[in-house]
Amino acid sequence: MFFVVILSIMNSFKVFRETYLIAGDYPHDSIYMMQHYMNNMFTSLDIQKLTAAATMMFGCILLIVIGLFALERRYRQFME
Repeated sequence: MFFVVILSIMNSFKVFRETYLIAGDYPHDSIYMMQHYMNNMFTSLDIQKLTAAATMMFGCILLIVIGLFALERRYRQFME
C-alpha cells in the first residue's frame, strides 16, 4: 500500500496534459497549476523562474515522500 500511495502522488502531477488541452496556456485560477506556470516560463525562456518552480515542486514531492516514509516506519514499529 505504501508503494501505491507514493506512485499515486507522483502520478497526480501528470494531470497537466488534460487541463492544458481543455483550458490552454492561461486557464481559470481554480485550475491553474504549477505545471502551467512552468510551461509558460519555458515558452518565454525565463530560466530563473523555471528553475525556482522546478526546485519548489521537487521539494514538495520530497517532503511528502519523506513524511510517508516516516509514517510507514512508525506504523511498522507499532505492528511489531
